Amino acid sequence: MNKDIRKEQLVLLRFEKQIAGLAATLAIGAGAAKAADGKLHASVGAEGFADMQAALVHLAEVTGKAHEVMNAKALEVGATVHQATGGLPKGDPHKVVLSLLGIG
Repeated sequence: MNKDIRKEQLVLLRFEKQIAGLAATLAIGAGAAKAADGKLHASVGAEGFADMQAALVHLAEVTGKAHEVMNAKALEVGATVHQATGGLPKGDPHKVVLSLLGIG
């Protein structure tokens, strides 16, 4: 049995980057929704974006937990894992999304 999970780790890291990109885009859209709500004397746009923010924060949190579990299990069974060297450390997806959304 091949216990090399580096490919799976890279897929998860790419997914985490996509979540961060979505958070940045959502932050811009939330501002536009609030501005439109102000002009229309409504709140449904901002409420909708708040719901999307909450869902994205939750997705980032569970993705980070999945990554932690996968790494722990890989170490437990002696699997070959991706060992990144140099550069900046990978940020916790949950914290990155909170920061990009301006709520953490």
